Amino acid sequence: MARSRMTRRHGWATAALLCAVVPSAAACTTATGKPAARKTTEAETKAIASTPSCAGGAVRWTSVHREQRLTEVSPVVNVRKSDGWVTFHPGLVRNIVPQVSTSDDRVSAHQVLAALAKRLKWWDVDQLAAPGKESADRRRYPVKVDSLGHAGRFVEAEGVQAVDASFTVNCPGGDVYGSVSTWFGGTSASLACGVNPHTKEPWIQEAYRLTCGPLRN
Repeated sequence: MARSRMTRRHGWATAALLCAVVPSAAACTTATGKPAARKTTEAETKAIASTPSCAGGAVRWTSVHREQRLTEVSPVVNVRKSDGWVTFHPGLVRNIVPQVSTSDDRVSAHQVLAALAKRLKWWDVDQLAAPGKESADRRRYPVKVDSLGHAGRFVEAEGVQAVDASFTVNCPGGDVYGSVSTWFGGTSASLACGVNPHTKEPWIQEAYRLTCGPLRN
């Protein structure tokens, strides 16, 4: 079956992801609900200036686990030979929320993601979902697929490459520990109920079981 949104019959479709990290700012509030201006004290200024930065610290990865995970799957659609283009409506299976946790906030999320992109080799940091910006409950669009004269019960499944990792950063005054969860890219699969997809990929097997029922040889 050929799809219009992904413009492919088989294979992978990768979506470039815009990643950005914006640190939050603490503010005081007056009785009227408006922010109250507060000057940084001399002691606070000196403390900030004397705190060594971790920006240049080397990131050592203690574990990196990467796998394709199912994020959306459509209900079963009964297709006739004469139907031509068929529309599927993928629904959310799981939400993958990007997050970076560290034992010291001198290590930024962007620093960690940039190091992870390097660890993953040819992936760019802008293609990794960043905390507060991207999650796998992305805007889901209907998917149009050319049935090419095939008849039967079909579903459309979509997934992303998910990454879970833990790390250590060499910082002045001691190591900083943390973990990161993110995702990148995207892929789709057309499945025919009653036809074993004959794949060892867990995300496709999961999509089949959720919509078509138990796999049969």
